[in-house]
Amino acid sequence: MTTLSLGQAARLTGRGKTILARAISARLFAGSKEDAGSNVDGSESARVYPFPAPVETVAELRTRLTLAEERLSELKAMLEDMRSDRDAWREQAQTRLLPSPGARIPWWPWRRTAG
Repeated sequence: MTTLSLGQAARLTGRGKTILARAISARLFAGSKEDAGSNVDGSESARVYPFPAPVETVAELRTRLTLAEERLSELKAMLEDMRSDRDAWREQAQTRLLPSPGARIPWWPWRRTAG
């Protein structure tokens, strides 16, 4: 269990020391009892006030953007390939399952076998 000082918890959560002190006094999370609450449990402070996400630099964001664009173009190519396969299978199924246009379908199907 990580114990943080009030200042450390304030820096990690991005909140002020007074906000954290009020949260401790309101028993949202408790410090250790032997030092009258001057220390804060790190996991409890993260539960009440989640730590902000780390800030990314512009270069990191550009790198992530180019990777995302490359992945998007790959997925679009895969989708187009799947669509062409689907269309080919649909065409094959239609030619095999549909009767020829000149063939007559009997009205009473059981008469074919009884015939």
